[in-house]
Amino acid sequence: MTTARATALATLVASVALAGCTGAGSDGGAREFPAVGAGGKADVLGRKLAGVAAPYEAAELDDEVLRTDQLQRRTAAWATALKVLEEVPLLGLADSAAAHEELRLPEGEVPRVPRFETWYGIDDVKRVFVHLYEGLGASGRAAREAFGAAAIEDALRWNADALDRSDRWPLERYLDFVQKLGVCTPGLAPDECAREVAASFGGAVSGNARILYSPATVKHLLANYAKVVDCLGGLDAVKLDAEPVDAANFSVCFGEELPRDAVLVKAQWVRDLGEGLPTWDTDAAALARRLGNSADWGDEGDRRSRPGADAIYSIRLRDGSVFRLAGLHIMTKELRHWQWTTLWWSDKPDSDFGADRPAVMKDRGGVFVNYKMCTVAWYGEDDALAPDAPGRFDGAPSLAAALRAVAGAGPGAPTWCSNPYLEHGRGNARSNCIGCHQHGGATVAHDLDGDGKPDPFILEKVIADEARFPDSGRRQLRKVFPADYLYSFSRVDDFAHVMQSEIGYFEGADADAVRPRVTHTLGLTGDAAAGAALYADNCARCHGVNGLGGGRAPSLADRVPMREDDALLRTLLQGKGDMPRWGDRFEDQALADLLAHLRARFGRPQP
Repeated sequence: MTTARATALATLVASVALAGCTGAGSDGGAREFPAVGAGGKADVLGRKLAGVAAPYEAAELDDEVLRTDQLQRRTAAWATALKVLEEVPLLGLADSAAAHEELRLPEGEVPRVPRFETWYGIDDVKRVFVHLYEGLGASGRAAREAFGAAAIEDALRWNADALDRSDRWPLERYLDFVQKLGVCTPGLAPDECAREVAASFGGAVSGNARILYSPATVKHLLANYAKVVDCLGGLDAVKLDAEPVDAANFSVCFGEELPRDAVLVKAQWVRDLGEGLPTWDTDAAALARRLGNSADWGDEGDRRSRPGADAIYSIRLRDGSVFRLAGLHIMTKELRHWQWTTLWWSDKPDSDFGADRPAVMKDRGGVFVNYKMCTVAWYGEDDALAPDAPGRFDGAPSLAAALRAVAGAGPGAPTWCSNPYLEHGRGNARSNCIGCHQHGGATVAHDLDGDGKPDPFILEKVIADEARFPDSGRRQLRKVFPADYLYSFSRVDDFAHVMQSEIGYFEGADADAVRPRVTHTLGLTGDAAAGAALYADNCARCHGVNGLGGGRAPSLADRVPMREDDALLRTLLQGKGDMPRWGDRFEDQALADLLAHLRARFGRPQP
């Protein structure tokens, strides 16, 4: 964006504020959900600017071809990177302009950011989940009803305008802030001004969020929320040698595997404090030297570089701090076991792992031409050192040499793909993405202490224990992937426990809502005979005439003696699973009668 365009945008936005537009309605008591961790979005401003996230269009990739042809793997990975990094307009800001006649953004004036920056962070996931779960009502929550596809789409649109319902962001403040985003530091050259404005909008949209999810990924997580939460208690039973129950689904925490257009990105942001970036060589000689020793990238690199905003993707946060994008993991479900692509910044971008950068990326220009890339599509490098493999990179001899340096002894050797900015610690320079991520969501692995039971899975063991995790964790050790390769299931973002926590909150709120009826019903004298008639007419069809259960419901002979009257009444009032909310059908006296029958038939809790 040029200085003139930036000024024009600021003037147009300011004109709306000066026109005396009234603020959008506030939700008053709406719950706010800041992002987890420092530097993420502190509120809903970024989502208002971005609007509904820009989708990812999946390609038709062939597993067998990519497993056996490094050239095809890298060609597909560059194409993936181009789509993820493609600049897209901030549609939320454009919608704001369309909502006010006084605001007219000329064609081309809407700021643009890389596609992945419009994607959803954990704060979005939490906010949308709470909105959907609250909308189920008490009976829907008790039954863990699923969210329909249309409801999820509506909730994502609702989320895009969450700022309008926030007391912290009245319209005037929002417009004033956008005005400031569109103004650069006085005295800058036009190209520098454009970069500063772009950095400001980039920082405002997603901040320095660590993990971002494509729309398809978020929709899948929401649609599978009940399965996600329910699987948490059974993860310890998913051993390293577990076999899939369903050949079409190797996950136990999703009803089905993620869709082909699911994408997750993990970013490594480095704050610019004037100290520069550690920079690594990744040519054949440097890789052979590093992998032949401790296989640790180290913290200092081979030297330090000081790239400016014209050489590395940069964002400016609201507090004025500047962050540089040093590395970016991209995992896409275009292959069943995901396509794994990782980018890292380099001061020698056109050699080795950047030598085959496609012409379209060079023609597009911009800072992403300064990033190198490696990729894997499977555990084994099935074309490693094949006779014709180097010939596939005749135009990039430094890349062919680097690939030889990391190749194994022949076809089937473990793959290699390691990002110096994202993989840290001894052995990690020898690792790859898929080998590590196969343990995403896992809680147990090997029997480390010899007691015959699998011990807790410790991520560091993947790399550090060569005997139990051979080839620096690169070999396939699992056939069941609990969370479909997603580490953010129970680490970092930990979205499974985020959902579980919110469900617990609503369970408490729903329990408080029925407390007056529980108290009143407990004060009544129940008629066991009347309760027996109620049971026969309403409960026997599921729990059985004798109460011993069946395929549809559990045995009351097991459940009733284990619970106090208070808990039984809550279950009757609120329902649970497939059991309806009898509190909606029976008066308190009838509930007291039913409770009296259950106690007479099945007994009371033992002290």
